[in-house]
Amino acid sequence: MKFGFDIIFLSIIAASTVGCFFLGEEKSQRLMIGTIVGVAASTQLLQLLDKVSFLKVNYAGVGMNGLLLLLPILVVLLGKNTRDSKYPKSKIKAMIAGFLSSFTILGYFIANLQDSTRENIVTEYNLAAMAYDLRIIALALVIIWLFVMYLTVGKAKK
Repeated sequence: MKFGFDIIFLSIIAASTVGCFFLGEEKSQRLMIGTIVGVAASTQLLQLLDKVSFLKVNYAGVGMNGLLLLLPILVVLLGKNTRDSKYPKSKIKAMIAGFLSSFTILGYFIANLQDSTRENIVTEYNLAAMAYDLRIIALALVIIWLFVMYLTVGKAKK
């Protein structure tokens, strides 16, 4: 067993979790929305580009996959915070949002790779196999946690 991808995998998840701790609850909600949009864009557009047979170009490479996943996230994160500062913000909810978002992004990144590359990564690395197998559940948890975050906003301070 090799540890290359596992270390990268854990460092991305840790960076996202710690980053959401510092960014706060509202930016982590934006990260989750960007994750949902990025997953939808990458899965649908890559399938569409693969079906276009007259181009004879493989668009499902690592660069296009990463671009379609990360571009919506960056666009959504660049927005301005709209919630008033008098509402309390939870760092724990933000950290859970960061963990779920990064796990989902990595799972769909692996799923959108070419078949041979995906099979090599999934068979050699346990965390990659877990992210690949649980990607749909992770996306459902992102959506559920986003609803939980919006429904459990604290009362405003007077």
